[in-house]
Amino acid sequence: MQPSAIVFPAIAMFFLTSGMIGLLAIRRLTAVRRGEISLAYFKLYNLGMQPDALQQIGRHVQNHFEVPPLFYIVVLFLYVTGTVTALTVGLAWTYVALRVVHSLIHLGSNDVNLRFTAFGASLFALTGLWLALLFALL
Repeated sequence: MQPSAIVFPAIAMFFLTSGMIGLLAIRRLTAVRRGEISLAYFKLYNLGMQPDALQQIGRHVQNHFEVPPLFYIVVLFLYVTGTVTALTVGLAWTYVALRVVHSLIHLGSNDVNLRFTAFGASLFALTGLWLALLFALL
């Protein structure tokens, strides 16, 4: 297995996160243009309330900076320690796929049970990556 194979899921995760940031920007600009929220709100985020749809996408983007950094770190560790295997690459792609599913649920039906299931499954894949690293180093 080429060690660089582990980098491709990280690149995909970057593009998912970037896409969500772009979607947030578009939705915010649209809301301002429609008069649903004042541009001044974004100065300190404390002048009134933002519409639920903006709160939802904003929270979703914030979520991409909570657990996913642990994914990027384990990918980097796997790469630099030369412990990339077919299993770790498969787990990395599984993690990214589950984050895509999580995004689709969160920004679609927003069914909390489904969203939690997708999130939990992605955590399971991420834990698998960390365990694979640990066992490879032992």
